[in-house]
Amino acid sequence: MTTTRSATHRPATGRHRYLATVVVATLAAGLVATTSVDATAATVPGGPTGVPGATATEPLAFRVDPGLSAPRLSLDPVGRVGTDREVGVVAGPDGKPAGLVLDEVMVRVADQAELDAFLARWGGQVLDSFAPDGQGQDHLVRVDANRADPAGLVADLLAAEPHQSGGYRVGDERALRLLALAAAEWRTGTEVVLDWLVEPSGIADGQVFEAPDIGKNVFDWTFMRAGGALDIGVAPAWQLLESKGKLTKQVKYLVQDGGFQSNADFPSKVSLHKAEWGESNTNDCTGGSACPWHATDVVLAGMGKVDNDYGTAGPAGPVVQELVAVRNGIDYWTVLRRLEKAAESTHPDVVNLSFTRDVNLGVSHARTWTDRRMKHVRDTGALIVAAAGNNGTNVDGDTLWVPCESTHVMCVGGMNTNATVSGGSNWGTKNLTTSVEIYGPMCVAGLTDPGTPAVNTTKTTCGTSVASPFVGGVAALVMAADPTLTSEQVRTILNDTAHVGGLGDKVTGSQRRVDALAAVAEALGVTVGKPAVTISTPKTKQKFGVNQSVDLWGTATDFLGKEIPLTWTSSLDGELATGSQTFVPSLSAGSHVITASATDSLGRTGSASVTVTVVDSPTTVGIISPPAGLTLTAGQSVGLLGTSNDPDIFGQLPDPKVSWTVRRGNTVVLEKTGHQALLPANAVTPGAYTVTFAAGGASVQRAFSVTSAPAGQTRPTATITLPASALELTTIESGPKSVAFVGTGVDAEDGVVAGNRFRWTAYGDGGVKQVLCQGSAVPTGEPVDDKVTPKNCASFTAALPQLTSGTDTTTWSVWLEVFDASGLVGTDSVPVRIRRVTP
Repeated sequence: MTTTRSATHRPATGRHRYLATVVVATLAAGLVATTSVDATAATVPGGPTGVPGATATEPLAFRVDPGLSAPRLSLDPVGRVGTDREVGVVAGPDGKPAGLVLDEVMVRVADQAELDAFLARWGGQVLDSFAPDGQGQDHLVRVDANRADPAGLVADLLAAEPHQSGGYRVGDERALRLLALAAAEWRTGTEVVLDWLVEPSGIADGQVFEAPDIGKNVFDWTFMRAGGALDIGVAPAWQLLESKGKLTKQVKYLVQDGGFQSNADFPSKVSLHKAEWGESNTNDCTGGSACPWHATDVVLAGMGKVDNDYGTAGPAGPVVQELVAVRNGIDYWTVLRRLEKAAESTHPDVVNLSFTRDVNLGVSHARTWTDRRMKHVRDTGALIVAAAGNNGTNVDGDTLWVPCESTHVMCVGGMNTNATVSGGSNWGTKNLTTSVEIYGPMCVAGLTDPGTPAVNTTKTTCGTSVASPFVGGVAALVMAADPTLTSEQVRTILNDTAHVGGLGDKVTGSQRRVDALAAVAEALGVTVGKPAVTISTPKTKQKFGVNQSVDLWGTATDFLGKEIPLTWTSSLDGELATGSQTFVPSLSAGSHVITASATDSLGRTGSASVTVTVVDSPTTVGIISPPAGLTLTAGQSVGLLGTSNDPDIFGQLPDPKVSWTVRRGNTVVLEKTGHQALLPANAVTPGAYTVTFAAGGASVQRAFSVTSAPAGQTRPTATITLPASALELTTIESGPKSVAFVGTGVDAEDGVVAGNRFRWTAYGDGGVKQVLCQGSAVPTGEPVDDKVTPKNCASFTAALPQLTSGTDTTTWSVWLEVFDASGLVGTDSVPVRIRRVTP
């Protein structure tokens, strides 16, 4: 029969997207191997080199090789029920054969007119279609390939992709004509892709071995525990989720694969899509390895139930509410069509694709088409994880690996137990979302015979097809930690929290290794690290007397929020005690660094230290009231407030052992004992005053002055009504304490003085001064450390901080100043003590 070229080539017009022929499929394992049969060539040689395996002397060429047999597989019908779908075969320059569906192409068109023209050119019939997306629509079309002319194949392909070279073989003329049809369309800009067969990336050949001695305690498994070379921390991530009430069934996980065999490790809820229980996987895996229950291995690697005395365990076992099990199919159209339909109807949180393919022809077109379809799946809300492949190949070379290199897919490589990249795993040299993005364990525990659920023994199962669902399982834990996260946010968390480095020199791209514990902690807003240790007693810089007992109080909290025991040591005296609340009878004289330390279940040790001094120290005293530099108008009382501290008894002296002496000039006007006293108003006459506060042989002095009111004027009277007397507060917290204040002012000339002429000032130990409230009409002074300045200060609430004074009590003297219209000031004061107690 004489062949003819297709109808007149259309010039490329409008906005086109390019879909590519995927010529070489890495996972075409199980196809009949190539032979050395010398068949008649139907080629037009010529063109530059550029395809892996080709050399500068190998022009682009295609020939029919009858010895290249197509795989004998039964394809699922598409479109018309009972449609016969036959399989052809193509082998690229590297010799690897790939199956494709004969007499079918996938075409992308912008509108119905473009589709009609395509159908007319090739006698086409639409078998199936994806939904339109606004820019166009993808169709599966049955074509009459006899209309294509193989004589134009090479020229058309080189016009579309000038870099192509090397020899290709096809099993028969039908496959050759189908390639010619595609090349003719590519040349004019039509978006076309052939319907190639896909197969699972599966279990790496020669990497499966029995491991009957695997420990039953998941926390000890190398790929589940924290620490060790992998340090993935799945088991403690479960604990962390459980401590926050998040370890619940809430995630929907879609697995598209072949060979689902139900067993006790499967989630309780499973929805089957185009799949049946016990229906084995149709295709072989990498290198021709049989993998009839590939889907079962994948499910258990990602979500095997935990603590059920059966089989193995997967990261997502405790959180997967539903498994969406989607049968994979054989050809690319069927796989992605089923995937998209299932994702649109179920809206999964995680999607796992444990297959990959390599593309040597039409790389940019294949990337565009795959990205489009993966984006549709991603837009259902799913995080897509995919196996990098088990070819030990750099995915960032000239060959495109799909779906791994789609920007919408998180591509997962496999690593050994020492955290180096597995020799069988594909890897990357670019740190991009289109490369191998993260690495999971290449080998996990699996069932010895997944097809026979009654056999409850385990073996080690290896391949990126288990690394991928494992990482997807970690993603599910992150989603359980925070269900509001989007899939892209989960992807970012997995990347940002991953371990980095250690995979080996050849992996110059992403060096990320999944870290489940860190990822879950990030999603929960929890810091995972050494135990958090705090010391409440003793306080740093605290002094103790010789033979004085020292309380040792503190807390240690691990990453789960649980308290763990403390061990106390001294830099001078060594180990002191154990426990969160304990004591040591005495410490030797000198400066001690007291350290409290604790070790958590992960073997991480945290500590905190304070420095204390043991001395035979004298008593210290201080005057808080009257304030330094005080000037008063005669006729108003003066509150006296002092503090004492005997370091040997860790507190103030008893009231009878402290005393006040007040002199006007050389005349003693008051002698009192106790930390608080009052110089009465009738004793406050004009003059210069000296106040002495003494305790335990130590003393301190402060001066103030008293003036007369101008002739014809009287000072206002200030009265603090709340608190009406000394206020004693206790707290277990270290922060400020809120106190309510109310005052009044009365003036003989002005009457009631408004609160906008009030100023409240707190005086503390060590000369600390803080203006608590200053009215807007106060005529003099500026606020000191003023945080809030209300217009009216007749009543308000202020936060009095606790000061570091070496004791557990902070003493304040709060003074109210009332200003009359002439500027005269009346005062009143009240003590406020804040005592911090240890719970």
